[in-house]
Amino acid sequence: MKEREIALLWDKDTPFMQHLTDKGFDCELITPNLLFAPFFSFTGYKLVIVPAGFGNERYSGILKGLRANSECIKDFVKAGGVLLVSGALSNKDAYNWLPIKTEYVMEKRRVRIEVVKEHKVAVIVEKGECMCDGYFDEVGIEGEVILRIKGDKEENTKAILVVSEYGAGEIIATTIHEYPSERFIKRCLGRV
Repeated sequence: MKEREIALLWDKDTPFMQHLTDKGFDCELITPNLLFAPFFSFTGYKLVIVPAGFGNERYSGILKGLRANSECIKDFVKAGGVLLVSGALSNKDAYNWLPIKTEYVMEKRRVRIEVVKEHKVAVIVEKGECMCDGYFDEVGIEGEVILRIKGDKEENTKAILVVSEYGAGEIIATTIHEYPSERFIKRCLGRV
């Protein structure tokens, strides 16, 4: 049996899955029931995606599974996997299952993008503006800000794409509320 490349963590069928398969990616939906299975493993996956809205019970019940399986997710990244985590759509502490420090502020709006640092994942969107569901107000020392909101007069950086190396892999946190570009997914899978 062929191994899947992408695990999409959600509690029900989602249009994001269709978007990925329409682009030719080999993707599997991982529900909380599967996450809680005693012998479940992320072995064989290259990319694990947690879509936007994961922290808001109106959209998803996946947060409990993420917290309960945080060690399994950490092990996946340490071993060389890529974890893509989108905006929580909740101001509650929805990122406390991650091994990195991330402070999220929910604020849905269209923003202009500023590239802070050239990086392979900066192509998550391929235009100069996008819809965001918030920003990262604080990023731990392990995180590199790649994209931020352009034109804000405030002193602090309103990061919308952060990359953190963790073991042999990386954690990509974003508040961009659009499907990632095909080129971005290919880069996360190591195809480019």
